Amino acid sequence: MLWPLNLYLRVDLSTNMFKRKISEDLELDEIFFDKHQLTGRDIKWADKLEKPVPRASIRVLSAVIFIFLLITLARSAYFSLIRTDYYLAKAESNYIKEVWDFAPRGVIYDTRLKPLAQNESVFNLVAIPAELPRDRKIQEKIMATLSEAVGLEPLELKNILGDIDRFSFRPVLVLEDLGRAELLAVKAKLDDLPGFRLEHNFKRAYFPGGILSHIAGYTGRVSQSDIKKNEDYLLTEVVGKDGLEYQYDKNLRGGRGLTLIETKARGGVGKIISSQSSRAGDNLVLFIDADLQEKLTQVMKATLAATGLTKGAAVALDPKSGGVLALQSFPLFDGGRLKDDDYKNIFTDADRPLFNRAISGLYPPGSTAKPFLGVAVLQEGVVNDKTTITDTGSISVGNQIFKGWTVLGIVDIYKAIAMSSNIFFYTVGGGYGNIKGLGPEKIGDYFKRFGFAAISGIDLPGEAVGLIPGPQWKKQAKKESWFIGDTYNISIGQGDVQVTPLQMAVATAAIANKGVLLKPRLVKSVTDNQGKVISSTQPEIISQNFVDSSALAIIREAMHQTITSGSGRSLSKVPGSAGGKTGTAQTGLGNNTHAWFTVFAPYDDPKIVLTVLVENGGEGSSIAAPIARDVLEWYLAR
Repeated sequence: MLWPLNLYLRVDLSTNMFKRKISEDLELDEIFFDKHQLTGRDIKWADKLEKPVPRASIRVLSAVIFIFLLITLARSAYFSLIRTDYYLAKAESNYIKEVWDFAPRGVIYDTRLKPLAQNESVFNLVAIPAELPRDRKIQEKIMATLSEAVGLEPLELKNILGDIDRFSFRPVLVLEDLGRAELLAVKAKLDDLPGFRLEHNFKRAYFPGGILSHIAGYTGRVSQSDIKKNEDYLLTEVVGKDGLEYQYDKNLRGGRGLTLIETKARGGVGKIISSQSSRAGDNLVLFIDADLQEKLTQVMKATLAATGLTKGAAVALDPKSGGVLALQSFPLFDGGRLKDDDYKNIFTDADRPLFNRAISGLYPPGSTAKPFLGVAVLQEGVVNDKTTITDTGSISVGNQIFKGWTVLGIVDIYKAIAMSSNIFFYTVGGGYGNIKGLGPEKIGDYFKRFGFAAISGIDLPGEAVGLIPGPQWKKQAKKESWFIGDTYNISIGQGDVQVTPLQMAVATAAIANKGVLLKPRLVKSVTDNQGKVISSTQPEIISQNFVDSSALAIIREAMHQTITSGSGRSLSKVPGSAGGKTGTAQTGLGNNTHAWFTVFAPYDDPKIVLTVLVENGGEGSSIAAPIARDVLEWYLAR
């Protein structure tokens, strides 16, 4: 504070000594006269008058005052401008406290309302940065208390609180999901932990075994990057990170509650200023059949274990609605245990357990592409159902030889699909002898009509597009010309063709559904916490009438013959029979091949489409088809 400087000129006016001899009182203003201006009789009073201040002293004094004023102004600017946030925060802390009430996330159910993802109550230890003491001795005492109560070392606490806004009143997570012993220990010591609180929250519990984690995904604490996208988030809040948890986070998250409580500057709690209750998240009801999902997982897991393999994927669809009945990717992970020690290396696992191969994995389809090319060559008149060619096991073009997997003799389109003749499809795709092939542009066009090289629109994040190559693409991407061998390769689903298991299932469903391409969907309906339907999913047609029904009928029958007498004979006892196609896709890595099988059943009235892929599994007929067989026999017989 700037104290005022007072200069006093002292004059003794209390006695009669200060009087003129002419008996006149000395005027008040005369006491300030310079003594050098007094003459005669007045001179004797000169010692009673204040001496004038020297000019040099005035200059020094003025300088001191100026410097003092400058320092005062600088401090005022510092407190009012530089530390505004701090003092505002301190002021707010004197009378307002925020208490957050987190809502339980919505439940995820299967089609029969079996819970797949639900909530468990937890208690977390959080810190309020603006309420943390600044005194070093108090800080050390807090660290010692936390170390004693929960084993939290000073360095750990420093790392947790190292990069936070010290003036923020938003909670920061210190310890998550306290065990019973930890909770009791913290409760007992809470009075000795100023700036720390216990927070009630929820964690996710998923269907046992992690068999639905690639569908449900997982949740996690809000990160700094999340807050940059949404400033409304709190650091202690749980949000969806992948799968349906991420895709439908706004629905599942609900709305958190907030109570503002007045606190007195010198301690004590005042009145509640405002209170807003939390709102539970909406529920998701899926098309997923949990029993089918479990059966599919069991069969695939057993097959992979028996063959020493680890990676694969499968998708089951309802061909009439587009609903996803089951979807699996291997290896599995448990979204509810990502914090456990068993999963501390999950992000560095070479098999990439978090990668959803069903919707994001890209693979050459191999011979599973042949039915779709079959539709194309029939519709374009390249061949008809009576046309035959001789499969000698190979064809030669120039100095190149293109081989089949065996010698099949005379084949028509039915046998070509049932027995998977490469020679037949080389011929009708790229041309050979007296048959002019379809050509790469039209092959690509028809593949895309069935949904390849496009996003299907499934309600999951991370879906891959895929690729159907052509001359223009090769020129741009590889700076190379297109050759006849390239056309032969794409005719049998090889070369640079890339599709996802989901795309293959969607395309197969279009054949089963007589030419209607449907958008695949996981969520059947969204309901509130009272079970009232907020929204429901209706079948969404991507396209229809894009191929001739007569061509489709021929290919459906050819796929049926694959089951009755061809490479898919292991499924011949499936109830109601089926239509399918095996695939053995070269990977370009030695002799390794991916095993494919795609199928619809029952044949006359399809209720399910199932596509199975096993990475590096060998022949589709020997490993992928038996998986589909075991699953379909169980599903259609129950």
